[in-house]
Parts: sequence; C-alpha cells; structure tokens
Amino acid sequence: MDTITRSYLSQKFSEYYARSELSLPENMRSREWAFVGIESAPEFLMKRHISFESEEELKGYMVKSPPLHAYHSSAYYMHPDAPTMDKKEWLGADLIFDIDADHLPRGGLSEAKRQIIRLHDILETDFGARKMKIVFSGSRGYHIHVCDREFSELGPAERREIVDYLMINGLSFQEVMNSGSQKLRISECMTVVLEKIFKEGKAHEVLGLRKKTAEKAEKIISGNRERMMSGDFRKLPRSLIKKLPVIFDQCREKLMIHIDPPVTADVKRLIRLPGSLHGKTSLKAVPLTRDSIKSFKPLRDSIVFGDESVRVRVKNRVRFNLNETEFRLKPGRHELPEYAAVFLICRNVALYGW
Repeated sequence: MDTITRSYLSQKFSEYYARSELSLPENMRSREWAFVGIESAPEFLMKRHISFESEEELKGYMVKSPPLHAYHSSAYYMHPDAPTMDKKEWLGADLIFDIDADHLPRGGLSEAKRQIIRLHDILETDFGARKMKIVFSGSRGYHIHVCDREFSELGPAERREIVDYLMINGLSFQEVMNSGSQKLRISECMTVVLEKIFKEGKAHEVLGLRKKTAEKAEKIISGNRERMMSGDFRKLPRSLIKKLPVIFDQCREKLMIHIDPPVTADVKRLIRLPGSLHGKTSLKAVPLTRDSIKSFKPLRDSIVFGDESVRVRVKNRVRFNLNETEFRLKPGRHELPEYAAVFLICRNVALYGW
C-alpha cells in the first residue's frame, strides 16, 4: 500500500469515526484497548496496553489516529494499561463466542447467522444468560458477548465446559437415555430422522432392516414417539437399536454449535470493538439484537461508505459481491462506488487514484 492510498484510507476511516457512535463495553475504564494502525498496512502491527477514561477520550483518539482494527479486552482489570498481563490484576471477563463462516462445514455467512441465533437461544434457555450482545464481525462471522455478572468470574476450565456442552463433545449415544437439554434435543432429532426414514420407505436402504423388522419398528415408533423424544429408545427392535449410533452422529453434527473454542476459553481475550470498522473489508462490526439479526444482510447492511465515484488501480483480477451488486474486475484502472473502492483497498487488491 502506497502513501497516497494510506492517506486516503486514513481520511475515510477518520470521517467515519467522527460521525458515528460506537457500542462501548460496560466498565470501559477497566478494559485494555488495542489498535492496528493504518500506517502499518498491509502489515498487522498492534499497539496495546492502552486505557481510556471516557467515551470522548476514546473517540478523540480514533478520529485523530484512525485505526485499521480496534479491539477491547473481554476482561476488566484494576490496571488495564499496565505493560504486562501480570500487573494488570484481572477482575473478571465477559464470556465471548465467535462463529467464523470459514470454519463451518457448509453454508458460509448464512449458516453462521443461523448458528449464532441458535447459540443465543441456548445461552438464554439453558444457561439463563440475559445481557447478550450479538455482533457481526465486519468480515466472515459473528460474535456474542455475554455480560451477565454471574459468568464474569468463570475461569478457563469452566468456560471449556460450556464449549463442550455447546459442541456436544464427549456425549455418546448411550448417554442420550439420561436427562439434559442438549441430550433431549438430540433425542428429538433422532426421533424425527427415524420417522422420516420410515415415512419415505427407506428403512432397508438406510438402516439395512428386513421388511418384517421394518414394519414392526414403524409401529413401535408410532406408539412410542413421546418416550423416544425424551431419550428412551429401548422399545425398538434390537437390530434397529444397533443402527442408532449412526443416526446419533448425524444429529450431533446437525445440532452442535461450531464456536471457536480458544476464544471462549480465554479470559483475557481481545475482541473487535462493536461499531468499529474491520480493516480487511471496511465493513462495520454491527451490533445486533435477536430480532434485528433476522433481516440483517451482512454484505449490505454493514456498508458505511457512499456511492460517489472513486478512481482506483486494481492489482489483480477480482470478483466479489457487495451491496447486492456483483463486481467482476480486471487489473487496471476503474471508477467504482466509494464503498467498493475502500473495500478493495482494505483487501490490498487496489490502490487509490490513477
């Protein structure tokens, strides 16, 4: 990235922070703050161990020295600006979850959205979480910040137990017989899958059951639906019970939440500041609610720059979708809407001006 391009990007980011509101964490004075400066782009050089006394002080800093990336700690400290972690004196930390579309088996951002909604609901119903903030990362995923006080003092071991619960780690088919919300969800899923298999006449194809056994099993399933939904499959024929672990694995994969385990287990994590811009996309890290996320379109609703024409030099052939528009560009000079130009500059595939 050349000097002119850095200067242009700095100007656009500064203008954004001057006119915008940030979504600040509780106890902001107790948080460590960290920034990656535009002057380092495309390198990722972080300045950290910073603290602020007020929103005005933080905003003034970000307008004067607009960062490429802005973070705050999930933890709050007695001395957040201390130069070493030992000297900060840890007081507690929000419980953080990260779902990255690139780490999902399929579905991309649409699947990440579905998963973050399910995660929110499980945290609410199974753990009693109430103070939650959903955030689109500004790139390829979503975060949830759980800020309830009762979670703040949990250590890494307890947070890993929550990870195991959400990812359904260490749960065998035999344990489905026991109680528990996740186990009941699996039992319900298994019952529905079995019903579908028999309804479609695929008991032999999928489960390898003979005709008489399949007929017997179908009647048992019909008469024991509630029992099976609660985790009791003992009435089924033995030959079918032997096949259930396969159905169990399918349901476990379907119901597990694909969170990033190290993010949740870390009690001193740096997390992207909601409302700030993602330096690799120029998109906003958008704070969301359980209701607003339903209609949220990340590659449209997180755009903060306008439509005015900007001249750029594209380095490589590139294809991308943004603001419900598909762009296919060859290397060379182009005039693009501002939001697309800044996006490509942040992606390090374009330079400002001709």
